[in-house]
Parts: sequence; C-alpha cells; structure tokens
Amino acid sequence: MRTPLKVISGSREGKPGGVRQERARKRRQLLTEVVMELVKERGFDAVSVNEVAERASLSVGGLYRHIGTKNDLLEMICDEINLDLLSDMKAAAATARGASAKLKAAIRTYWDRHWDASAAVLIAYREYQSLSPEAKARYRAEEKTLTEFLSDLIRAGMIMEEFREVDDRLLASEIVFLSHMRALKGYVFKGQDRTAILNELLEMVFSRLRNGVQHSG
Repeated sequence: MRTPLKVISGSREGKPGGVRQERARKRRQLLTEVVMELVKERGFDAVSVNEVAERASLSVGGLYRHIGTKNDLLEMICDEINLDLLSDMKAAAATARGASAKLKAAIRTYWDRHWDASAAVLIAYREYQSLSPEAKARYRAEEKTLTEFLSDLIRAGMIMEEFREVDDRLLASEIVFLSHMRALKGYVFKGQDRTAILNELLEMVFSRLRNGVQHSG
C-alpha cells in the first residue's frame, strides 16, 4: 500500500470532500506547477524552499505546514503521474468486452496520462537520484504494479486464444517504456498528431499479438 506523503494531507486519494479538501487540492496543484517550473529552469538541487514559497505566495512557515522536507516537493511532482492511474486503467478495461478491447482501453489510459504528464515524467527521470530511498522504492513498486496489470491482460488474451503466445511481461514493459517516449524524446513528436501516435503504438503492440483471427475492439 502506498505510503502517504505529509504534503497537503487528504488530497491524494481523490475521494469526495468539502471546501477544505478542494482548497487543499488546488494548493497542491499550484505547488506542483511552481516546483515544476523551477526544476525545469535550474534542476532540483538549485531550487530553494524560499523560492517555492515566494512563487506560491506562501510564507516559508506556511509552506512547511504542507511539506516535511524539501524532497517532498519533488515527490509531489512524481506522485501526480501515477495518482489513481491503476484504478483508472481497471475502470477503462472493465467497460470493454474482449481481451483486445480491454488491453487497448488500458493502454490508452496509461498512454494518455503519460502524454499529458510528459513534463513531470521527464523531471522524474532527470531527478530520480534526488528522491529518498523510500520514494524510489514506492515508485518502482507502483510501476511494477501497473506493468503487471498490462501483463495480466495480455496473458488473459493468450489463455482465451485471442492473442498468440508472447512474453507478456516483456511486452507490458515495452508498452510502459514507449508511453514515456514523449517525455524522453519530445523533439521527435513535435508537430505530430497525438491520436496518430497512439494508433501507431497500438498497431505495434497488436501486430505482436495477432494470432491470425480478427477480433473487434
């Protein structure tokens, strides 16, 4: 189970709440945007808590009411990438019928999140060594769980003989990595149509899985 951060408690699980929780969510979003801007400008090590507080219109003491250490600011960015992502992937797959459609729905959900969060994904890669050992372990565990869900969907398709036999864990890992490519190689995707890129990824994946029988979805 994910270890909760101290950062603005009550906003991580996405559960319904009142005015205070909505304010906390907006404050967290503002802090995340501020930290991302500063990290992109100079790197995490060069960012000071004072700068973050100033740009977020908080006192330093007010900022420390929301965080425990400076590293919590970096973890805040990284946490936004996978927040509720597994439940979103499961929900998307649950609305689809057939192994192919379920896998496509889960891939789309994962890919869309990482396309939209490409700036945060790049920071997570670039500043990974600045994370605490506990945070590193948490993010590795989260990515493993997400990859395993994709692997399970692939394996289910093989069991139902909708997919041909493949290394489901390897293919799931490739899907995850390819979904990060906008962050890692953003210049390649400039001017490219988002939907066309996703469709290219899906074609690459399903060309590996086709067993000669056509399925809808």
